Amino acid sequence: MHSLISASFSRVRTALLVLVLIFIAGGYSYVTIPKEAAPEIDIPIFIVNVSYTGISAEDSARLLVEPLERRFQTLQGVRRMNAQAGDGFATVTLEFQPGYDQQQALQSVRDETSNAEADLPGGADPPTVREIDVSIFPILTVALSGHVPERELIAIARSLQERLEAITGVLQADMSGDRDDLLEIIVDPLAMQSYGISTGQIMQAVQNNNQLVAAGAFDTGEGRLGVTIPGTIQSIADVLAMPVQVSGTTVVRVQDVAEVRQTFRDPASFARIDGQPSIGLDVRKVAGANVIETVAEVRAVVDEMQRDWSSAIRVDFTQDQADDIQTLLSDLENSVLAAVLLVMLTTILALGLRAALLVAIAIPGSFLGGILIISLLGFTLNIVVLFALILMVGMLVDGAIVVVELAERYSAEGDTRREAFLRAAQRMSWPITASIATTLAVFFPLLFWPGTAGQFMFYLPATVIVTLTVSLLMALVFVPVIGTLFGGGTQPRSAPSGGARPRAYDRALRFMLGRPGLAVGLSLLVLLVSFLAYGQFGRGVDFFPAVEPDRAQVQIQADGNLSVHEADRLVRMVESRVIGTEGIARAYSRTIGSVEGRSRANLGADVIGTIQIDFTDWRIRPAASSIIDNLRAATAALPGIRVQVEEAQDGPGTARPVQVEISAEDRALLPAAAALLQRAMAEQGSFVDVSSDVPVPSAEIRLNVDREQAARYGIDINTLGTTVRLLTNGVMLGSYLPDFANDEVDIILRYPVEDRTFAQLADLRVSTPAGMVPIANFVTLAVMPAASVINRVDAANVQTISAGIPDATTVAAELAALQQRIDRLELPEGVSIAFAGEIEEQDEAIEFLAIAFVMAIFLMFIILLTQLNSFFQSFLVLSAIIFSLAGVLLGLVIRQEAFSVVMSGIGFVALAGIVVNNNIVLIDAFNEYRAEGRTPDEAAFEAGVERFRPVLLTAITTIVGLMPMVLGMTVDFFARDLYFGAPSGQFWVQLSTAIVGGLAFATLITVFLTPTLLAWDGNRRLRRQAQRAA
Repeated sequence: MHSLISASFSRVRTALLVLVLIFIAGGYSYVTIPKEAAPEIDIPIFIVNVSYTGISAEDSARLLVEPLERRFQTLQGVRRMNAQAGDGFATVTLEFQPGYDQQQALQSVRDETSNAEADLPGGADPPTVREIDVSIFPILTVALSGHVPERELIAIARSLQERLEAITGVLQADMSGDRDDLLEIIVDPLAMQSYGISTGQIMQAVQNNNQLVAAGAFDTGEGRLGVTIPGTIQSIADVLAMPVQVSGTTVVRVQDVAEVRQTFRDPASFARIDGQPSIGLDVRKVAGANVIETVAEVRAVVDEMQRDWSSAIRVDFTQDQADDIQTLLSDLENSVLAAVLLVMLTTILALGLRAALLVAIAIPGSFLGGILIISLLGFTLNIVVLFALILMVGMLVDGAIVVVELAERYSAEGDTRREAFLRAAQRMSWPITASIATTLAVFFPLLFWPGTAGQFMFYLPATVIVTLTVSLLMALVFVPVIGTLFGGGTQPRSAPSGGARPRAYDRALRFMLGRPGLAVGLSLLVLLVSFLAYGQFGRGVDFFPAVEPDRAQVQIQADGNLSVHEADRLVRMVESRVIGTEGIARAYSRTIGSVEGRSRANLGADVIGTIQIDFTDWRIRPAASSIIDNLRAATAALPGIRVQVEEAQDGPGTARPVQVEISAEDRALLPAAAALLQRAMAEQGSFVDVSSDVPVPSAEIRLNVDREQAARYGIDINTLGTTVRLLTNGVMLGSYLPDFANDEVDIILRYPVEDRTFAQLADLRVSTPAGMVPIANFVTLAVMPAASVINRVDAANVQTISAGIPDATTVAAELAALQQRIDRLELPEGVSIAFAGEIEEQDEAIEFLAIAFVMAIFLMFIILLTQLNSFFQSFLVLSAIIFSLAGVLLGLVIRQEAFSVVMSGIGFVALAGIVVNNNIVLIDAFNEYRAEGRTPDEAAFEAGVERFRPVLLTAITTIVGLMPMVLGMTVDFFARDLYFGAPSGQFWVQLSTAIVGGLAFATLITVFLTPTLLAWDGNRRLRRQAQRAA
């Protein structure tokens, strides 16, 4: 290290050129590096879907889900298997163990799915496997609405979709709220009866005449001539003119017995924005694309095309990830500027203007150097990287301050600028290197955080390690080299003997040196008081900090098997109460008419619709909690429905914090057990919007067929089913590709609307060789209860009770109280209850962080032992980390913040590295004085007074740099604005409070307890040596 420092001082121009290159290349990387919200990671979750039109939930569970479960249970690495069976579909979701090979898992799922096809009923569609990927989440939603015909709005949306998907950074733009095209053949029963034609003849005519037949080829000896028979349908006219029956010279065509029309499928869902019918385009980006640039291009294309549209068409943009990234980038830039200014002001007061300018160079230099390296490593500038960079604001100048302060002292003693900075850099090279190495050791175990959360968090320690390494070069090479170029200037207000310090510190330190027991006792007392104070006045423990949201979601739940139009009327009723509420800028409503659609949207079977709410700017509206309370009050009295309002969640965690799973082999036991649990949660009174996914049984019409009697008429089950489908969804006859569509359009045969009624089912007639036969001759109708959806977890029947919690409490506290109530419940035999959701993730995170902390302590101890060569001194440094916990807890009590597992935990890990740094510097000075022959008391006193100013200065600069985050203050230098409580700033309050509070108390430990115990240990060793000599 000394050789590198000496080489840089002998090649000043080269060092300066490298520094300029770092600034230029780092600035260029900051501008050009891909920016995205979430890092590109592998999510070990796969979804297998199977469709079977008309199948009931019970049959779906028995015939579709159970065969798939039997196959998937043999897969290695499966952590959890969720399954849903509903009317017409089955879904199995497989979650693999953290760290399991993604490609191997995907291939295994595909293989077993292919093997399971033989076990599925013949009428089921082939199962599909879908991989969950970050790219499936949209970066922007473009919503089109207005008072225009539906066909015109869909045509405009499809045209816009083509243009958007042509953008380089756009993977796809999925439409929602539109309806698929359909060619509908509506039969006329009277005309068919007069001509003596059955629906089977129409079906056969259309199917047989909608084919492209490759009839082979002729080899003429002089060439080869292919023969084809083009017979596919090209337009409605082809269908109308299609012959159905020929009798002599009379030809009966489709147009004689049916109406053929181009239309849309029956609606299964509705979408509106602020009450206007809407079509949404969910824009998804390709991997590695810059979110900000991609969103800007999308907006530009929309603006360009909007000029040609009707003025009645309204365009809205929602779920814009570019806004979130821009906010974080602005936070980073403003935090860096604020930190530079605050550190400079602090350093000016202690060391002078020249030293302050030198120290200030370290912050942007470290940031830009770090961004340059992570860009070369292929990282993107995502929220985790930005979080790490903001975390580093108060940690980058410690080494630079120590070197500059020592160089200023050497300069005051008479050294030249070059000699002063060279001596200072070489003298502090190993202590600073060891200090930064211990900080890196703290973050190094976080590189091995398992699971999906670990893949996200990997970018945090990686960024910290890279940036801190650059800060080491800044402190030992670039800042000292630049310091040699400043001749003269403002001298620091310090004496050569240890720097300016309060005289009270000298007296207090001498007092403590003579009373080591008192110093230890006071430190332990403060630690004990901090635990008692937090237990009495603290806010408990939570997983992730509650942040003022920009969005919320309203879920409308209703019992019964409602039609999509009935469900939409109920959603509109809630929508009318939401629109116009103070603080709401936009409301995007969706009505979902089918259980399958709700399942694919990850919603409960009884959720008939959702309303996505965008709030107005947080500075001009009430708090989100107040708006949500108003919405709950406004919708509480609506009859026949349940309304659940949840704010948008930021950070890791599930959508709802409380999830309780009830399982039993006998599915009939679950509803009663769920009702008991819901009653217990209601009696506890601390849960919000308690909901259950226990389905309410709906009515199902069963046609019980007398097969023997049906056989006498020449009717089988297939013929009956085809006839019944003419009354319901229609019978699919094939497809064709018209000029106006990009995809093939289905051709459906069905009865007229007026005949498609439940009453008509009892009078339905089936065509037989002997004529039309009423189904009443061999069918009896029965109404039976049927579950709308069946949920299973790991091949067991499971129902889930979920709830939110108010801000005044925590998940852990409420679940502990709920567990006591559950223990007193008289649950049916065979029913078990388990907690899932946030508490499960919280326990996993706590377990890993505990292991990581122990590993970090072990690595730090090895580094300290190597640097200090003393077990006692190494343990002494580590003890400062334990004592700093008192400051963390007291800081959280004063700020009235909960201890966040994620943010406060990471803050404490970062604090450990900073605390160790100051202790290493002081102990290094103590060892130097002892090597000169000083007594332990003299060496401890001299080390304390000499290192008082740099230790205090590094602590103050870190505290001052983080204080805006502690106060929730945002200084926008570019917009010339200052405000408190911004949502983006609330992320950092718990983290910065942990660091500031812990560092404040740890600094007292460093300047008082550490010298005291060093002197005590030195005197103890001297006494032992004297005893041995005697």
